[in-house]
Amino acid sequence: MKKKSFAEMVETSKNEKFTLPHNIKSRKQLLSNGTWSYVFRHDDLGELGMILIVPNGAQSRICCEVAGDPNDPLTEKRRVIFEPIGKELADKMAFICGVGKGNPSAPYISPQNKHLVKSMVYPCDTCKVVTAMVVFAGDADTTARLEDYARMMYSKIKELNVPTWIVGTETENIVNGKDLRKSLVLEVHPKRKEAKIMTPDDLMDIVDKLIVTHCKK
Repeated sequence: MKKKSFAEMVETSKNEKFTLPHNIKSRKQLLSNGTWSYVFRHDDLGELGMILIVPNGAQSRICCEVAGDPNDPLTEKRRVIFEPIGKELADKMAFICGVGKGNPSAPYISPQNKHLVKSMVYPCDTCKVVTAMVVFAGDADTTARLEDYARMMYSKIKELNVPTWIVGTETENIVNGKDLRKSLVLEVHPKRKEAKIMTPDDLMDIVDKLIVTHCKK
């Protein structure tokens, strides 16, 4: 019998009376180590996790990985949503392909792609301590995409522990020399707020106030 590819296994398992929730989508993605995976995204939370086949000697194993830093509270929220989906798909693929024998011969190492994210910090004019950070998500035009950047920058956001905003795609709109550009902006620290449309001046007015008042508190 012809051995099924990973893509065929996933598609077959989906056809075995399995339907993703309406607010979750999946897509095939090539990872940095050359492995193909299926990435699952939530309409609001962004990337939830991925399922992939990892070589294990003469066999293979199915791995499910939740997206996000283990210390990020939102990672647990993603896990609760993604874990039952990953488990059901993994069980169906195991049923189709058979269950392997023995234990994994090597530890699982995450193959997720690493991304460079542009950001800028704003120090106090007096003491030079960082007072705010803005993360630039140039290709983000939805809350879910902004959440992807917040997830990727979690450790840095936690380390700096200053007010932080994720700024999405800017609209190009300059009229009579006046800058009318706008972006979807998500404030993620110290308190997470709903994303809203802001102009560059709107955001910088807030940042400037933090800089000016830092040593006057």
